[in-house]
Amino acid sequence: MKRSRLLYVTSSSYSGSTLLAFLLNTHPGIFTVSEMIGWDFEDGEEFRCSCGATLDRCPLFVSIAKAFADHGLPFRTNRFGTAYQLVADERLNRYLTTNLPRSRNSTAERLRDTLVRRLPLLRNRLRRTEQANRVFVETVLAYSGASVFADVSKEPHRLRHLARIPEFKVAVLYLVRDIRGVVVSNMRERANDVRTAARIWLWDQHDIQRILQEFPGARTLYYEDLCQDVDRELAGMHAFLGLDHVPYPGDFKSSEHHILGNSMRTREVSKIVSDEKWKTAISSENLGAIRQEATHFLAENPRTPARHVIERYLDAGGWPSSDSH
Repeated sequence: MKRSRLLYVTSSSYSGSTLLAFLLNTHPGIFTVSEMIGWDFEDGEEFRCSCGATLDRCPLFVSIAKAFADHGLPFRTNRFGTAYQLVADERLNRYLTTNLPRSRNSTAERLRDTLVRRLPLLRNRLRRTEQANRVFVETVLAYSGASVFADVSKEPHRLRHLARIPEFKVAVLYLVRDIRGVVVSNMRERANDVRTAARIWLWDQHDIQRILQEFPGARTLYYEDLCQDVDRELAGMHAFLGLDHVPYPGDFKSSEHHILGNSMRTREVSKIVSDEKWKTAISSENLGAIRQEATHFLAENPRTPARHVIERYLDAGGWPSSDSH
């Protein structure tokens, strides 16, 4: 059986995954569309691929749509059918495929997954979703001539599902960014308060690291290190994937791209600049609140597998001298 090579990138939102997708594509042996589950834009909205075309005119997505039709699979430009959507109700679907209610227990989740696969209706939907993912990856690799497809969908439970597909040989990359930068973006984009945004990041890292315990060969990439020395970090990723190193060309949009993701995909920017707006966009009071939330999280969850990541940023500079105000 021929197995497609798949690199899965897991991270919190706002951690630089769109930038990483562009950088991965600069190697001819790697190809990614970033968000393999699609981008949930409204029907009728003119959403464009990074190549500039709408998805119904983009040559890559036209070929994917044809491949899906040839296999009798439904395909919409804003919903590819590759997400693990077993039921229409979002909360129930989350309980069936990701975190269980009031529980973050890997053993319980794996048992749940086994039970779900034994229910005929859900088993059939899982098989159809697995087929959609196989066809998607095979079509993209055939189109691009690459040997590795990178799925930058971020959500760690999706990794578990993909790793169960026998036609995939999965490698894992964990992308992580300073909690302070992620919190500022979360507050701006989702209107969360500082403490809620901090807790989202903390639990994200806990869940990611918890699931990565099942994938001992996973590689960690820090956003700050990537921006500081992109060629060194790309060389490490290329070696991790067993590929010859291709030096960073200096312009990450010089390669062919068909990236889905945030507005960066269509902007003219093509140079790497570390996003450190949090250093001026966040008050000392809010920085203190973030540190308090992180410290409290470690105290309440002393055995969290994310401790080393959280402590890395707590030990970094840039925090206020006192949280007492």
